[in-house]
Amino acid sequence: MINQIAAVIVTFHPLITNIQKLLEILRLQVVSVVIVDNGSHNIKEIEEILVNYPQVTLISLADNLGIGFAQNKGIVFALQNSAIDGVILFDHDSLPEEQMIQKLVEAWKSLTIDGHHLGAVGPIYQDPRTLRKYPISVFRGFRLIHKYPQNKDIKPISASFLISSGCLVHRKTFETAGLMNEDFFIDYIDIEWSFRAYNKGYEMFAIPTAVMWHQVGDDRLKVLGREISIHSPLRRYYLARNSILMLKQPHIHWQYKVRELFYTVSRVVVYIALVPQKRKYLKYILCGWYDGIVSRVGKSRLST
Repeated sequence: MINQIAAVIVTFHPLITNIQKLLEILRLQVVSVVIVDNGSHNIKEIEEILVNYPQVTLISLADNLGIGFAQNKGIVFALQNSAIDGVILFDHDSLPEEQMIQKLVEAWKSLTIDGHHLGAVGPIYQDPRTLRKYPISVFRGFRLIHKYPQNKDIKPISASFLISSGCLVHRKTFETAGLMNEDFFIDYIDIEWSFRAYNKGYEMFAIPTAVMWHQVGDDRLKVLGREISIHSPLRRYYLARNSILMLKQPHIHWQYKVRELFYTVSRVVVYIALVPQKRKYLKYILCGWYDGIVSRVGKSRLST
């Protein structure tokens, strides 16, 4: 069971008002909070507001070393307290509803009683721009099935992958499946970790009664009935590179690899047709594929 929870928040040039809102919601729901800052230009502002939150520890990194690195710093620090049973992860721009963590814990207890070997549970994610709920991903064979939560849903939804922000993970899951993949820097980190946990026999569920406001991508376009997240050229580099790195992971199911190989090409063809700066996007994507093939990991040389 999970009783004592620590929150880990990764920040990178955050809006201070967003951090304050998040900390106010977490104040009464977790034992401790660890903020790991990835070299933000407004670190002084973050330090100033933390005077009002004595239960928060700030780990300030001199440079942006990636989400995986920052998450691991926070997780390791939080779990030094042997009383902590679980860690819940957050991005700086995510905003959980006030009872979200309580509902995750209640669902964890119920699922455990029902005999499930849980590794993690997560909320339902709602886009503040469109008010739409993001789908839950279930991988079957070569198919990635999207389950769209409805307002009336209360039953936990079995998931193959959980978005890391808002994800509540048991201490034992980290001890068994390992920490986040720092090589990826950003993107695919939660998918790769979910596969790893799944291969260790853990189950993951999304909890429809637990809701978090979360924005994916800079914008969204609808193509042939499907929504596509619009990212910056640099993010597209990481998506392209890490999709290739995913193919090299021994614990990733071969059917997923076949699907990923097909979609990493087809998605790009559609994407390039839709966005401006086509040459720049294509350059970054091709560099990503090349770096993935030669296993160049970590922070992109294109970001310097």
